[in-house]
Amino acid sequence: MRAVVLLIALFAGSACKNTTASRSLDLDAIRVTGDARMRTDTVGEGGFASTSTFVLVDAENASSTGAYVTLAGELTDSTGGTVGVLKPQSLWVPGGERRTFALVDTERVARPASTSARIVVRGALIPDEPPRARIEQLHVFDDYGKSVVQANLVNDADRLGQIMVIAAFHDADGRPMTRPFQMIQIDRKQTRPVQFVGPQGSKTGTIFVGDVVY
Repeated sequence: MRAVVLLIALFAGSACKNTTASRSLDLDAIRVTGDARMRTDTVGEGGFASTSTFVLVDAENASSTGAYVTLAGELTDSTGGTVGVLKPQSLWVPGGERRTFALVDTERVARPASTSARIVVRGALIPDEPPRARIEQLHVFDDYGKSVVQANLVNDADRLGQIMVIAAFHDADGRPMTRPFQMIQIDRKQTRPVQFVGPQGSKTGTIFVGDVVY
């Protein structure tokens, strides 16, 4: 793992241009932290697995309104030159909360020359309604030097859902360490317990909902 020097920019991309001002947040409300971490590790599962460089980075929604926040960026070398492009990712970020993004190299390859990253806030879209899947009763505890997080996944929709449940673990300095996930099939109006175990040295952890398919 490597700490990452970030250059953060705001960019109102095409997704925002097609919406009215009332349907997107001012991008200044999205605050990307400087405590990012670059990793090169296995991404994906089974036949889709590959070794890729990616960046774990936190973004906070400083407004009181929830939005789907989109981050993107580039991997850069010691001279500031681009050595890889990071695939955009969108996450639901409630007002006043933060989420950990995993921005993966678009070619899903290792970038040993990368020493820093340029992170771009591309948009913060306000949906007609918040996601119908949510996390409640989150509990975090220490297990001999690593964090364990437990919670309930709730599907408020009237349909069966395939829900990506994501955990994020941070070290004592607040820097992201890992971001594991599970794909969970959950019936309508159902509640299911979820648990994740963090790496040794993790001091805090959380669980949140990623992609949802009904």
